Parts: sequence; C-alpha cells; structure tokens
Amino acid sequence: MTRPIVIAVVGPTCSGKTRLGISIAKQIGGEILCADSRTIYRHMDIGTAKPTASEQEAVRHHLIDLADPDQTFTLAQFQTVGLAKIDDLHSRGVIPVVVGGTGLYTKALLQGLRIPQVQPDEQLRKQLQSIADTDPRGGDQALRQILEELDPVSAQRIGPNDIFRLIRAIEVSRLSGAPFSDLKTISPPPFDVVWFGLTYRDRSILRTRIAQRLQIQLEAGLVKEVDDLKSRFGVTKTLINTVAYKQILAYIDGQYDLNEAMIQAQNHTQELARRQMMWFRANKDIMFFDVDDDDFDRVQTPVLQHISRLDALL
Repeated sequence: MTRPIVIAVVGPTCSGKTRLGISIAKQIGGEILCADSRTIYRHMDIGTAKPTASEQEAVRHHLIDLADPDQTFTLAQFQTVGLAKIDDLHSRGVIPVVVGGTGLYTKALLQGLRIPQVQPDEQLRKQLQSIADTDPRGGDQALRQILEELDPVSAQRIGPNDIFRLIRAIEVSRLSGAPFSDLKTISPPPFDVVWFGLTYRDRSILRTRIAQRLQIQLEAGLVKEVDDLKSRFGVTKTLINTVAYKQILAYIDGQYDLNEAMIQAQNHTQELARRQMMWFRANKDIMFFDVDDDDFDRVQTPVLQHISRLDALL
C-alpha cells in the first residue's frame, strides 16, 4: 500500500463501534473521526451515545460538537471539515480511524461522494417543513410527492420518514435547476480505506441491547438533557428528527407517558439499526464481524492482527 490509509469502523447502533475504534487507535497511535449525523451537535450527549469524556481522553476525537442544535450543519460542511482533518492527520503521520453509523457521512468522507455546494435556503426549508407538519397523510408522503416531480431517483432512494433529506433534495433540485441525484457523483479519494463492520445475525439480541442502552440513558438523565435543550434552543428540527429526543419531547409535552415514549424510542432505534445494516452490507469492501455473543475479544483480536500485518506495509 503506497497511499495513505484510513481505518473505518462502521455498523449499527449498539454494536460496540466506539470501543473497537478506541482499541484500534490506541494500537496504531491514531486519532478518531466520528462519522455520525447527531454527535456533531453540542449538548446532545446522552441520547446520541456520544463518546464520553474518559473515552475522549483516552484517544483524541474529532468531528463532534461542531454546531448547536438550532444551527444548520450540512453534509457538505461535514465533508469539508472531515477531509481537511484527514489531510491534517496524514501530514503528521497519524492514521485516522473513522468510527460511525451514518452511512451517508462515511460515504462523504471515505468514498469520494461529491456533494452539491448549494447553500441552505431557510425560507424554503420552513415552507417545506410546514407542508410536512400539516399533511394529514404524514410529512414524508407530501414531501416525497414534491420530490418525485423534481427528482424521482432521489425520491426512491431516500428512506421513510427521513424528512431532513427529503427537504434537502427538494432544496438542491429547485435552487440548482438540476435533479439532486445528478449532482451527486463519486470521485475516488486520495487514500485507501481498510473497512471493518460490526453487525448482528440475531435481531432480537440487538433489540434487547437497544432497550438496555435506552434504560441506561434514562438513568443517566436523558429526560433532563432533552428538557434543558428544549428550554435553551426550542423544539428544533434537529431534536425532532433524532430518535429518543423526539419521543422524550413528546413525553415532556404530555403526548406519551414515559413508558410509551421509551417503547416508541426503542422501535424507532430498531428501525434505524436495520437501515444502517442494510446500507453497510452493500459495501463489498467491509470485513464484517457479528457481535451477537458480546465477546469483544473475539472481534478485537483478529481486527488488531489484521491491522498489524497492514502496518508492516505502511
């Protein structure tokens, strides 16, 4: 391998990505770049399972706490900051370890996704959000119908209830005068990527772990975190488009009791994890390890051995 490399650890929520990423970074003297669409926001710590203070002390982390929850931080901005950080680490002889579960963010950083440089139009976004909020069929139905007229390819690709991406695709298509899907192209990055993926064979085990983590987050003060965010920033798009935060907001507003809010959060997190696994399984370069038995050494040992053999070639 003659080009710089990046190590990537990807997979669904509750799979142990952070733990494995830290282990890898410690072995190779690397630093971690988080590829997550929610840990980029400051003050959203408990509900996003953001790396803890002790984890960030153990290994330096980047690409977290980049914006407040009431600010717009686009994928294009994330890509710009992230690629600059990769260049910086490579220039210092440090191997980046990208850890994340947001497939589009890892694609933007590591697979050369070219993103349309169209600045957000807040007035248009508010209009589209209002359409989503008032449509009795459900917000994604109304927005998807609009997008189908502008860009049927993107309308098919964007998953259910992904209001933010639907709005962004409509925004880019209208402001650029070209379909969003036509403007997103792939250009190989100037580095090689070594991919490791964590996954589940048994979805019932994943569901149990999601429930366990939600309970831990609840005991750690999730309700207070959401209430404080609401008081400080209002009910922002970021909060209502984030699993667990949306459901806890509904509990605070009296729409659910706490038990129902947690059941809803668990169901939506399970669906998120399913989509994450589908996304990453499409990447044929990923070396997958199942984590059903929760045996960290069974995963860690071959991963570190593989990296050791690569290290001799660097």
